[in-house]
Amino acid sequence: MLNRPSFARASSLVRGIPDSGDAGLPADADRGCMGGKLVAAVAASLALLALSLAPAASAKPTLSAKNRLERNVVARINTVRQDHGLRPLRVVPRLADASHRHAVSMARASYFRHDLFTPARARDWTPFSTWIRWFWPGPGYGSWSVGENLAWGAPDISAAQTVRRWMESPGHRANILNAGWRNVGLAAVHVRDPVGYFGSWDDVTVVVAEFGRRR
Repeated sequence: MLNRPSFARASSLVRGIPDSGDAGLPADADRGCMGGKLVAAVAASLALLALSLAPAASAKPTLSAKNRLERNVVARINTVRQDHGLRPLRVVPRLADASHRHAVSMARASYFRHDLFTPARARDWTPFSTWIRWFWPGPGYGSWSVGENLAWGAPDISAAQTVRRWMESPGHRANILNAGWRNVGLAAVHVRDPVGYFGSWDDVTVVVAEFGRRR
C-alpha cells in the first residue's frame, strides 16, 4: 500500500524519498502572449523532493505504457467533474502526445519536474510554458490555455489513488475542476530498474495529465 504523502517545497536538501510524490501549485502561473491574447499555463505537480535534481545520465530503465491506467484516470477525472456539474473532458491527440513526451522523458532520465529535460538543445531544461507550445494548441488558434498535473508511485499507483491525491491538493484540484478546460491528454509509464531520482525502487509508475482549451 502506498503511504499517504506529505507536502514539501522544492529544496536543495535531499531527504529520504517516499514511495509517492505530492506537492502544491507554484505561487505564480507561467504566462505568455500569443496573437495579442493572453495565454496562461497553469502547472501543478505531485512531488516530495527537490525538483531541481539532475537526471541520471547513465539511466537504462525499461519502460512500458500503462494504457488501462491512462483510460481509468481520464474516466475518474471526468466522473469527478460531472459530480461537480462540469462537462467531461475529451482526449485529444496533441495533449496526449505532450503527456506521453513528458512522461517518457521523466521515466527515462529519472527526474520529476514540470520542465522538460532537453540535453540536445542549448539549455538542458526547457520550461513547461515553452515546451508545451511544441504540442498545444497547434496551428490556427488565436488563444489557448493549458495546465499539467504530475504524479508517481512505487511500485505502482492506481487511478483512484492518483485522482484522490490530486483532489486533496488545491493546485491539482483547481486543474481538475477548471470549468474552462475542454480537452485532456493522459500518459502513464511504468519504469523497471530506474536510477537517479527513482533509484530507490525496483519499479515506479509516472502519470502525466495535460488539460487544455483552445479557440
